[in-house]
Amino acid sequence: MVISWILNTLTRVISDSCAKTAQILWNELNTRYGQSNDAKFYQLQKNLCQITQGSSDIAIYFTKMKSNWDELNDINTIPSYTCRATQLFARIEEDQRPIQFLVGFNPSYDTFRSSILMMQPLPSINHAYCILIQDEKQKEIHTTTDFIATSASMNASSEGPTSRGIGDNRRTLVCTH
Repeated sequence: MVISWILNTLTRVISDSCAKTAQILWNELNTRYGQSNDAKFYQLQKNLCQITQGSSDIAIYFTKMKSNWDELNDINTIPSYTCRATQLFARIEEDQRPIQFLVGFNPSYDTFRSSILMMQPLPSINHAYCILIQDEKQKEIHTTTDFIATSASMNASSEGPTSRGIGDNRRTLVCTH
């Protein structure tokens, strides 16, 4: 029963192997496919160094970073021991994420980058993300408000006296009252 379960979870090409016991099948699969994936680890680390915000909004940029972090977690598992060293290693890895996240931001976020880096202790990646999303939303509001104010002033000037044809007549008009 275990052998059929294992074989049913594999692709057809892989599942064509014959094994007498589940243990033999498992060992065979582990020998073939259970090797460390250093090339993939290298590629993910390289991707993390090369990802930048560019013209993307913060959510898209964060999603790119998070997908790489998730893949790294899948191939680079920390042992589930409860010792202090393992907890320290996990903490160091978590502390690196906000820094990796901040590295690729556009120069317009330099002030927020500096503010976040000066926080003691360094905020979690989720907290840093929330701070930057709030700033992005505020910038969108100010941009929209500026656009509306500019549009309104342009409309006011285009409907001024000269557009009605009476602006030129003002010079000839004299108040006699």
